[in-house]
Amino acid sequence: MKLQVEEGRTIQFYKTKMIFKVNLEQSDNAYSTILMIHPPLVGPALHMHPNGVETFFVIEGDYEFNLNGQLINAKKGDFVYIPKNVPHKYNSGKNGGTILVTTPASVENYFLHIAEKLLQGNVPLEYEFDYAQKNGQVFLENTGNWGHK
Repeated sequence: MKLQVEEGRTIQFYKTKMIFKVNLEQSDNAYSTILMIHPPLVGPALHMHPNGVETFFVIEGDYEFNLNGQLINAKKGDFVYIPKNVPHKYNSGKNGGTILVTTPASVENYFLHIAEKLLQGNVPLEYEFDYAQKNGQVFLENTGNWGHK
């Protein structure tokens, strides 16, 4: 299978455009690979994945990762590996950026569900975090998540 840059299921997750390149069905429920196009200075709150590793390949821009308290600056061409159960978060740089992310199984469900809810209006943070936890993403702080204050 070959996909062009804009091919794949596309959603708007807050201000981030996500294009699913490999979905759960295609990977036999093992992982999802998502192209994420971020505006400046956004990213998830501190979280971890109990069900698997997460990887990031920076295609454009600069990102700052916090990997269990260790700050990592990643730029175009860099690859970041997050082991299972390791607290982490990231933010895009001042010019935004594009990364290719491989997420553990079922995190895709969290992104798709919350994106659908966002089309209907504001999503309470507590609801989002509860749904995320049921789908392999455990949030460890409640500030700064994708633009929430």
